[in-house]
Amino acid sequence: MSRVIALLAAVLLTSSVFAFERGNGEIHSWYAGTTYVGSVDTFGFVWRCSGGTCVLRGPYGTGLNMKVCRELSRQVGPLEYYYNDAGMTWSPSENASLLRACNGE
Repeated sequence: MSRVIALLAAVLLTSSVFAFERGNGEIHSWYAGTTYVGSVDTFGFVWRCSGGTCVLRGPYGTGLNMKVCRELSRQVGPLEYYYNDAGMTWSPSENASLLRACNGE
């Protein structure tokens, strides 16, 4: 059991692509393309959606989170893109397989 926990901890600590990090206090922004309007809570992360883009701001590191992306997609429908202000992007032209996985395809 302790080996499984250690392995899981190592994966989470080394992969900012699949897990939000505990940031250093810097505020970053994440964007997701959808026509949904309203607020969406994904595991405590509250997105504000304007009918073209959902935006999340906070001190959550610089990664993109597959679990959060999938939950947002589940609640608002397939996302057209998912990116952040740190330069990470999942879109049809960049990391398309990750965007498809986010959308449950």
